[in-house]
Amino acid sequence: MKSMLRSVPSGKTSKVIVCGYEGCGKTSIIEQLIYGNLSLGNPVYPTIEDVYCAIIDNDRGGKEKIRFYDTAGMKPAHCEVPRAYLTAADGFALVYAINNKESFRLLDQIKKDIDRNKEKKDVPIIVLGNKLDQQRDRQVDIDKAKIWALREKVKLYEVSAAERKSLLDPFIFLTSKMNPPPGKSAFPQLGRKGRSSSITMEL
Repeated sequence: MKSMLRSVPSGKTSKVIVCGYEGCGKTSIIEQLIYGNLSLGNPVYPTIEDVYCAIIDNDRGGKEKIRFYDTAGMKPAHCEVPRAYLTAADGFALVYAINNKESFRLLDQIKKDIDRNKEKKDVPIIVLGNKLDQQRDRQVDIDKAKIWALREKVKLYEVSAAERKSLLDPFIFLTSKMNPPPGKSAFPQLGRKGRSSSITMEL
């Protein structure tokens, strides 16, 4: 595969599994993050499974290869993460919609399933409360979400798939935790914020 960049990072490609309630905007987040040209209002079709490749900044000025696995939307009756993904995962992005309380409740089931079945002990997880642009329809209290995230030891962000800038910090954070400097834990203190960043599709 050829990259749009003249020079790309060498070494491993980290695998990020993106999970969440059906219709909460997982695919929109990934496509806005990578392509930056999401058109809201277009017809939305349920995801069966898609794979995206990108090159993402870490918080140390480097770049990492990331492969995103966009999984099918889940329901309370069936919220198991496919076991093949659990074996391969280097990180997870769990998505809910702030205007859908059921989508947030489902995260607890998904997180428990990951904890029971993941192969690697330390796998970083970010949680994205999507649809921040629909604040007036909010159903998920941010303080309750923060308490849950603290208990589960995950990093919580509220974002909007309509605003690419809101997606940069979460994925730079996740990328950095999956690829810490040699001799460093994958879970140090949160790195620097507010850096300019580039996220590039890998072709």
